[in-house]
Amino acid sequence: MRFFKSSMMVQLMRTTEGGPVLSEDDLDSFEQRYGLRLPRTLRAFLLATNGGRPERDLFKLHGLQGNPLGRIHLFFGLNDPVESCNLDWNLEVFRERIPPGLLPIATTEGADKICLSLTGAEAGSVFYWDAHAQEGETRLYPLAESLGAFISALRSDALSPVVLKA
Repeated sequence: MRFFKSSMMVQLMRTTEGGPVLSEDDLDSFEQRYGLRLPRTLRAFLLATNGGRPERDLFKLHGLQGNPLGRIHLFFGLNDPVESCNLDWNLEVFRERIPPGLLPIATTEGADKICLSLTGAEAGSVFYWDAHAQEGETRLYPLAESLGAFISALRSDALSPVVLKA
């Protein structure tokens, strides 16, 4: 079990099943390889947890008909032995489908992704990307103005993973 808390957050985020402990060098290498800059909050989150299954996994989803709630299955990390749990794998696999400037940082129980905007006026904002939307339908739904706000708003219910205290 790993913990993440930022000055921007009111609540602690606990995850399990994250990847191996990361260093600043690991994050720098990822940034250089993909020519991008990770926001400080995402860097801190990755250094603290390296992804994993969050204890609080429910989020409100506005605008997607018939689906007012989403559930995070897993936050992506780096260097995880399970390839599909890695940021770089998801960035490569979904590069042609997810709009430029968005980094998939988590997956839902289906194929939908939680994405962090890295560029432009919406840099730092968090979006829901609907993998099942048909051509011409809306695929992106705003979730929060920042990763910290998104994580703070996550909730749990009876179906959420239980993180046992050691």
